[in-house]
Amino acid sequence: MYKRMILLLVVLIMLTGCTELNDSNIDDIIGNILVQNQKVNTVSTSYEIYLPNNVISIEDNDFNQILRMKDKKIYLYVDTTSYYFKNILNFELEENKYDYFYKKIANGDKTGYIGISKEKDDYYYCKIIYNYAKIEFYSDYEDLDEILVNSLIMINSIKYNDQFIKAILGDDSYSSKEMTYEFVTPKGTSGSFSEYLQEFVEEEETVVELPDEE
Repeated sequence: MYKRMILLLVVLIMLTGCTELNDSNIDDIIGNILVQNQKVNTVSTSYEIYLPNNVISIEDNDFNQILRMKDKKIYLYVDTTSYYFKNILNFELEENKYDYFYKKIANGDKTGYIGISKEKDDYYYCKIIYNYAKIEFYSDYEDLDEILVNSLIMINSIKYNDQFIKAILGDDSYSSKEMTYEFVTPKGTSGSFSEYLQEFVEEEETVVELPDEE
């Protein structure tokens, strides 16, 4: 299925004569992916996910995964706490952070966005928030479209294990666990993987401390 999505993306760009991602040449791709009920092929902590054939997992650390496609790393963070409590995603102010491409995405009660910024040395930073998960990656322009499509397929395919999540949220060893997660850029500089806590609005009656990311 993911090969069909990539082919469709290429065809749309050729037909529209566009060489950059924009609302007109990616809407159909996004819509096509988000309505798919993708089968899963990989099991991780508290969730299952579909990994396309050209994407491999090189590190799986509880709710964080580092994936690789070609020579690019893709960073996945799954927020099982927000999923369990159905916290509302707050991204109204996110659009101004991205100077290359920004689009809100939704399917049913799942909402989020895709944001892309052009960095120095012709690299692009992309963040996808959707389905109570987040994907981040850096890419050159040549591979940007294909990695974006694969990332959308993966984040849309995530299926949560409700019984397991309920069990671990009641486990003090998880609820009090602190984790750090470094997001390594293509140039080898390190920075904070994200400010994930600021992107979700906790329900007033529920205060849950998420583990730090590494």
